[in-house]
Amino acid sequence: MFIIGDILLFLTTALVFSITCLCVLLHVRSKDSYTSGFLAVLIPLCLQMFLTMLYAYIPRVYPPELLTGEIYSYFCLSATLVSIFLTTLLLFTMSRYLIALLPASEQEKALGKRILGFLVLVFLILSLLVIIGMSEGDWILAMNLTFSYHFFSGSVFMVLHGFIALLYRKKAQGWEQERLLTGISATFLPLLVLFPLDLIFFWNHAFKFTYLSFSAFAVYLYYFISRRYFLTYEVVSEASVSQQTDFLDAHDVSSREQEIIALLVKGLSNREIAELLFISPNTVKTHIKNIYAKLGVSNRVLLFSLLQKDSRR
Repeated sequence: MFIIGDILLFLTTALVFSITCLCVLLHVRSKDSYTSGFLAVLIPLCLQMFLTMLYAYIPRVYPPELLTGEIYSYFCLSATLVSIFLTTLLLFTMSRYLIALLPASEQEKALGKRILGFLVLVFLILSLLVIIGMSEGDWILAMNLTFSYHFFSGSVFMVLHGFIALLYRKKAQGWEQERLLTGISATFLPLLVLFPLDLIFFWNHAFKFTYLSFSAFAVYLYYFISRRYFLTYEVVSEASVSQQTDFLDAHDVSSREQEIIALLVKGLSNREIAELLFISPNTVKTHIKNIYAKLGVSNRVLLFSLLQKDSRR
């Protein structure tokens, strides 16, 4: 089972890392509130999984004589504390994200944030007290306890999140909210089944089946934001641009600049636009810069988003 655990740990870490990188790219392009919320969850998860891989493979790479002494003890203490805080941060950001997503009043959300914030703080304090107390100054033992049991025990919070998401799913306001709540409940409620499997097969291994739930959640998040990205930012028809002449005129966008916008929507590059309009690429860049300034955007993605929002009015 250790070989299977190693393979699953590598695959889930690579998957979460890849999705985190893709979400970063989408966030850079779109500056979307959805992607920023997802990254607040994905980045701590990604760092925690990298740290778990480091814990799993260092004893197999370095000779035993290097895994003793004061330096290695400091490394174990640092890894223990970083892992505890990363897991706690993941629970905190996931809790805030879920509460912000719920179709509840602002007073209820504020109360929920305070309650879950208090629970996460209690979890952090108890984690430090229990792990440090059980290790009795043996930081190698503290690290083993942390990576074997701490993330596993913290995942109990995710089951609570799954039930909350399931409870509020029918009250969702809009398809985006409903699908996100469905994704949270569908990926974290199966932990009720995965917990016993971890106790049986991976109790003493760094990998836990709970990582599969988090990986599935990461995949679901990427599917959601990539679909939303292409629907919101990439699908802009030339007809929609021609229908927004009044909107563009109101922002003092000239006829030449409107012509360039229509070509941008077609997906043409600056050089292709220059060749088509018989102007230089630098002139195209100047026109695009002026378009961005007049419409208050900074890139093509935000421009397409603005055009779509106006066409829906």
